Amino acid sequence: MRKKIWLWVVPLLFLLMGILTLKDYGINWDEPYHFMRGQAYLYFFMTGKKDYLSLPKYPRLSSQCPDWAKGNCSVSPGGATDILSSPQKGPIYEDAVNALFPKGLFKLWRSSYQHDVYDFNSIMAVEGGHPPLNDIMAAFTNYVFYQRLHIMGDIESHHLFEILSSFLIVAGVGIITYFNFGLFSALVASFSLSIYPLFFSESHFNIKDPPDAAFFGLTIILFYFGIIKKNWKFIFASSIFAGLALGTKLNIVFAPFVVAPWLMYFLIRGYIKYKKILLTKKVFVALIFFIPIALGLVYAFWPYLWKDPLGSVMEVLRYYKQIGIGTPVEMTSYLVTRWKWNTYPLIWIIYTTQIPILVLSISGILYSIYLILFKKKDFPLLVLFWLLVPIIRISWPNAGSYGGVRHIMEFVPPLAITVGIGAAFILKVKRLKIILGTLIVTSLLFATYEMVKIHPNENVYFNQIVGGLPGARAKNIPYWGNTYGNVYQQGADWLNKNAEPNARLGFPIATQANLSRNKLRTDIDFANSSWSGTNRSGEYEMEMDLEWPLKYVYSFQYYDVYLNPVYVVSVEGVPLLKVWKNDLEHTKPEFKNEINYIPKRILIRRNVTNKEIYVDMGKEIYFTRISIQHATKGCTPQAPIGYLVLSEDNKIWKREPDPIYTPQVPVTATGWTDSNFVYLSAGKKARYIIIDPQMENSCLLSNPVVRIQGLKVLP
Repeated sequence: MRKKIWLWVVPLLFLLMGILTLKDYGINWDEPYHFMRGQAYLYFFMTGKKDYLSLPKYPRLSSQCPDWAKGNCSVSPGGATDILSSPQKGPIYEDAVNALFPKGLFKLWRSSYQHDVYDFNSIMAVEGGHPPLNDIMAAFTNYVFYQRLHIMGDIESHHLFEILSSFLIVAGVGIITYFNFGLFSALVASFSLSIYPLFFSESHFNIKDPPDAAFFGLTIILFYFGIIKKNWKFIFASSIFAGLALGTKLNIVFAPFVVAPWLMYFLIRGYIKYKKILLTKKVFVALIFFIPIALGLVYAFWPYLWKDPLGSVMEVLRYYKQIGIGTPVEMTSYLVTRWKWNTYPLIWIIYTTQIPILVLSISGILYSIYLILFKKKDFPLLVLFWLLVPIIRISWPNAGSYGGVRHIMEFVPPLAITVGIGAAFILKVKRLKIILGTLIVTSLLFATYEMVKIHPNENVYFNQIVGGLPGARAKNIPYWGNTYGNVYQQGADWLNKNAEPNARLGFPIATQANLSRNKLRTDIDFANSSWSGTNRSGEYEMEMDLEWPLKYVYSFQYYDVYLNPVYVVSVEGVPLLKVWKNDLEHTKPEFKNEINYIPKRILIRRNVTNKEIYVDMGKEIYFTRISIQHATKGCTPQAPIGYLVLSEDNKIWKREPDPIYTPQVPVTATGWTDSNFVYLSAGKKARYIIIDPQMENSCLLSNPVVRIQGLKVLP
């Protein structure tokens, strides 16, 4: 009994540390929609209402309607509700609340994600993607711990669901490893799962993948115990968790490839040994009802399925086909053999697993193979199928693979179990048992220290094999350094401490949904329309800094090229996020002055398909702006096509990432109008410029008056 009590030490420590560190993390950029969907569905299930009109309204805290609110911030009686201010701790928040409401009357606790723009009807109108059970459960923990008990923050209480589900799989991994390999292996396995960088980090801010990994794993663990213990209750519990997994993502549909071959092996070996089928009638009946229970759970909690179940299911399957098939361009160098198997997932796992866990897991895998072949053990077979099936299915030719391996996080629990099995194998050297056990513990503590050093950015961890995060950047491994939005909160924390009163903040690229308004001081005016560029209005801007296409659009390039950042979040010297203050003081000297340049030649000439504007500056300049006054009548407004290209020698041309048919930044910062086209560049070196509208009779080509600007002092 004492040994079983020890099994709960690691899971409870994980739970405690998870809750205590929730405040350190931001949100995943997918989460805001999931939070709003969960709130809409939960409110509907609890009240039968499809909107929030019966809830009191709150004034907005920002001067502008946020970019994610569809431009509609006052859709119901009671006023604007783009951000719902909720009670917070600290004098800044208390002052703001007292200014808005008479003292003693502010007693409502309402989630900022109970948003009138995204009520039940709005959510139903855009359904057809991932199922919503995880969203509803996150909304429920928010309802209990934030709205009712008032003991957690709005964001933290949503994230509590992710911590709780992750806690369950940490406990499950320990229990099933203990049952087969003893206490030490169980502690090693559960601890390895707890400190696995991707799992620990994203169990704080990823509403889909850690819960899905937990529900997927608990389905398999309970199924295993139901079969070997001949207990239908375990099978029933397994079907419930299968329903929870299916209600989160469709990854659970691959679970039969894990349990079916194992079950066949178990039953055949049992029949050969005992001359009977090792299934009771009750277990057999529970297996018959397994799929109906799982499907029924999803149907009951997803109103989208109620009206047209078959049509809705087909729409969901089309969505998964769209995101699950097709190898991204950046993966082509990882394809091998004539069938184009993708090695990227396996390489990513090797590079992002701590060395001690990697070594122990390899030992565990080899020992498992030995136990299967020579000792006829069935549990190691289950673990290997559990580990390999997710990796194989995402490595399969033409399977969609992006963003590392977060989408198949169900491989992490069995990987942790192989670590426990590897520890059991190493400790078979009885004469050195104490020394080897100490080495195992020490190595895992070292792996923990690696996580502590980069907290709370564990999901960008790379190990020593690739040279850490700097090595991953040097090798340009796709998606290195991508925190998926978590890092924005660290920038907000710095601003809360350092920004002057009534400061303005925006994002050059991201939508405002990537940062909860309630995580900022109430006096900070948070609106992406704050972008002022070379007008230098003194706004703060912050953005993730990683190798992705959006890094090269002008809205980011201006701040990254023109300004010295006031704050940088980095791991191992690699920037993850930068905060800039757009004023003259923080502008690099060579970017402080821009002048007008007179082109040597401007031609309207015909290319292969249409006319284009060709500009020869006569010399190389550091190009910052082209404006074209043009007619608006007797021509066709620019369609959503066309581009601008630059060249230094009139031979090698480089296409600019921003399109020409829409303003790159807020028009208030550029002077863009229907008759004045403006295109901005962050001081790129060029002599030749071509504007190709890719259409006949574009208004850009109608009586154009071209003006060019560039840097006065060369960088």
